[in-house]
Amino acid sequence: MTLISFQINRLTDFLMKISLWLGIALCIVMVAATLGQVFCRITHLFTFETSEEIARFSMCWLAMLGSAVALRQGRHLGVRILVDHLPAGIYDKYLAPLIQLVMLAFFLLVAVKGWAFAMRGAMQVSPALQLPMIYPYLCLPVGGALMALSMVADMLQDRFPTSAGSNASIASSVMEDMSEVAAACENAQDAPVFDPLSENRDKRQD
Repeated sequence: MTLISFQINRLTDFLMKISLWLGIALCIVMVAATLGQVFCRITHLFTFETSEEIARFSMCWLAMLGSAVALRQGRHLGVRILVDHLPAGIYDKYLAPLIQLVMLAFFLLVAVKGWAFAMRGAMQVSPALQLPMIYPYLCLPVGGALMALSMVADMLQDRFPTSAGSNASIASSVMEDMSEVAAACENAQDAPVFDPLSENRDKRQD
């Protein structure tokens, strides 16, 4: 099982790297399409009728791919208000496995239902790009499958740790420990703070 855990975690990392770079590319495309639309409205030099669909479809894929990458890195927000009041060891031993299973079931549901939704829209085309709508709709099953794979990899990593696994425990991914945040803020009080008002006031006094 350790070998299986290693292979699945390595595959997950590989797919997340691809998703990350695709997300960056889609973000650039989305921004360029939006700016192009604004430029056309201001200058009236030419029409960019497909800009809205390009930006919208890019945003849909960016959201799903970005969610998968964030899940793998433990970047989704969580709330500790109940967890911190549980007896020691209760969460990790009993609740974390249950949460992992619930999350895995939800991601598989998104993948399965998303695939069915994409198949229903396969015969449709977008008005401006004339693009088969299966391509935008595929972001749902692809994103759901990637997040489900991340959850499986995290579950295996918890039980069969390997060097290829992620350091983020997805089921217990929460906001930063407030005591650590407070300590960091106290240490930063002595650091120089950029204050444009005080600089301007010093210049006026000079």
